[in-house]
Amino acid sequence: MLDNSGKWQPEPDWASARLAGRTIALRAVTGLPQRLVSGDLDRFLAGHGLGKDVGALGLATGARYAVRLARDRLLAVGIPVDDGWHEAGYAVTGVGSALRVFEARGDGIRDLLARATTIDVDNPGPCAALSFCGVTAVVYFHEDTQTLRIHADRGLAVYLWEWFECQPLLSAR
Repeated sequence: MLDNSGKWQPEPDWASARLAGRTIALRAVTGLPQRLVSGDLDRFLAGHGLGKDVGALGLATGARYAVRLARDRLLAVGIPVDDGWHEAGYAVTGVGSALRVFEARGDGIRDLLARATTIDVDNPGPCAALSFCGVTAVVYFHEDTQTLRIHADRGLAVYLWEWFECQPLLSAR
């Protein structure tokens, strides 16, 4: 049988994967609990002590927060909640195994966004799920506007990492 595995780069060791350029440093974030929530999102947010979710390029703070994906769907990050249907009117599904998280930090974030997406950075919209480097990803700021988090399908993570490696903003010093 033909072995095509040599055509692709091996997956990086995500726990230690790092890129650094003049204006941006990039790393993979591991061990981040992620849950997909569908249904009555207001009741979910209230029931878990969360004020509001964030949209595209919104600013999430702390270890527990929610990111809007659609009108009736959000990504709950760092929130301990059981999977399944909840009587409050929402369903929860663990997706930590499905999404790889990258964190880019530095003064070149706006330049990175200009290369990776067509979104209007000054008017991004309520949904954090958008086209980023040609793949659908969840994109928002975390803690400050110099730190960008990107959640992408795990199967596309190596492609995304290779894209980052090719960017002048992230090429080695």
